[in-house]
Amino acid sequence: MRLLLITLLIMANHVFAQDMVKLSGRIQNHTSDSLEVTYNDNFIAYYPKEFFTHVDNKGNFSFSFPVQAAAYTQAEIRYGTHIAEVIFQPRDSMFVQVDALHFDSTIHYTGRGSYIENFVARHTKEKGRLNQYSLRIKTDINKDPDDFLKAIEKEKSTELEFLKKHSNDLPASFIKYWSAYYQYYNYFFMEQYPQIHQMIKIRKYTDSIPEINFTVVKEIPYAFNDAFMQLPPYLLYLTGIFDVKLKAEGFGSNLGKDTIQRRKLEDSITTLAYQLLPNKSAEYFIAGNIYGRAKIQDLKKTKIQLASFKKRWPESEYMPTIEKQVSFVEKLAPGQPAPDFDITTADGKTMKLSDLRGRVVYLDFWAAWCKQCIGEMANEKKMKLLFKDKPLEFVYVSIDKDTAIENGMIKKFKLDGIFTTATGEWNAKEILLYNVQSLPAYFLIDENGNFALQNAPPPTQSTELILAIEKLFN
Repeated sequence: MRLLLITLLIMANHVFAQDMVKLSGRIQNHTSDSLEVTYNDNFIAYYPKEFFTHVDNKGNFSFSFPVQAAAYTQAEIRYGTHIAEVIFQPRDSMFVQVDALHFDSTIHYTGRGSYIENFVARHTKEKGRLNQYSLRIKTDINKDPDDFLKAIEKEKSTELEFLKKHSNDLPASFIKYWSAYYQYYNYFFMEQYPQIHQMIKIRKYTDSIPEINFTVVKEIPYAFNDAFMQLPPYLLYLTGIFDVKLKAEGFGSNLGKDTIQRRKLEDSITTLAYQLLPNKSAEYFIAGNIYGRAKIQDLKKTKIQLASFKKRWPESEYMPTIEKQVSFVEKLAPGQPAPDFDITTADGKTMKLSDLRGRVVYLDFWAAWCKQCIGEMANEKKMKLLFKDKPLEFVYVSIDKDTAIENGMIKKFKLDGIFTTATGEWNAKEILLYNVQSLPAYFLIDENGNFALQNAPPPTQSTELILAIEKLFN
């Protein structure tokens, strides 16, 4: 489910102006000597902010850290294996007390900002963490369109009833924020419905979608509002709205391998964004599109788009992130040397990627929890058979924590090739060197150790991939 992963992976890093929050507290039955607050502050890439403080031998701690100015910051307090969701405002100053043995049921805040945090804590205790809502909605995607719409409306109504019941002393701005959170999450999953519902139905990845699935999309309004730029579900909604609306109208609903139509669709999406979005929403949307497409489209086109973006938003807070992405694309361009890294195979053998010089390498970044990754691997068997007498190596780099699960998948699906694990998951050296931002990710490296393509086709695009590999042997 690469589409959902990519979309979900867009919810990070947005560089807002900052203000400070002070948090102190006392932890009974403390089990760890450190406490962390973490949040994402740049929504077009993934670079989480992390702030740590020491917990003394009596369970006391105190520290200050920056948050977004003039906005709500959705964050997490992490203590040992426990996580508490929080929604900070600038200049909050709170004292928290909690018993580590009964974390969710005993956490309590006092001080400036405590009304909101105690509401969030009650919600966690009675209804679960905020991400439980998206998990419940995802289970409804297998339903037919009418039943799906009824189910998600019921889920939202239940959340708003909880808000109404416990809204005493909550600021009006927060009530608006909390209500919008669920509304835009519903819109986001309505956007996801056509493709994900079809994938569940046929039990494999597809971008061929029947028209009936788009009846859900026709119920999504254009509800753009720059006041919700601090609201993660609003940004998710923005990310997909024009794509699915155009597809619902029949433009590119079944693109398949038609790259010309796909480019026309992308250009139409950009045009609509400039025409219909308010300024801050448009800035975010266009920045995200440039960032997301930089790796898969012609570099010249990306630079033209970036120039247009700079002209309209010369002081954009997103500029450093976009320029960093373009810089990576230049380093990973055809003819550039593929970064070297160490490989330790499942049987304990060690080598380097550079040891494969003289052979063509198809580099596949994957994880056992990524169903599309596994499905794509099955399609590689055709190529392995076709090129069995050629110097071609398939190298698989997993970002899984659990190598037992990874090895189990390899045996279950009878996969062969060179397998290694990237220690550190998304922060692993290999992931950072190759700027991998979603899974699966592919790279084609020639016999000289240089990138052969800017955007290596996945195994499902077997004709394109076979032709690209054959070209390297001619």
